[in-house]
Amino acid sequence: MKDKGDEIVVFRKYANAVDANIVKGVLESNGIIAGVTGDSTANALIGSKMAVVVFRRDLEKAAAIMDASPIE
Repeated sequence: MKDKGDEIVVFRKYANAVDANIVKGVLESNGIIAGVTGDSTANALIGSKMAVVVFRRDLEKAAAIMDASPIE
């Protein structure tokens, strides 16, 4: 049986790929594995929001890092 902490969840959504990838980089530099969904030229052109995803077990730590960051 899979641990719920291993579940991938949406951390936050951003208006564009640049912002989402900056957040991904900040999280990764703090030891959190992160990804960006919807990160494609087509999505960027139609204005779709980009979601940063993390493991459920890292959700609270990710929020604490980004809430302390001047990026948002």
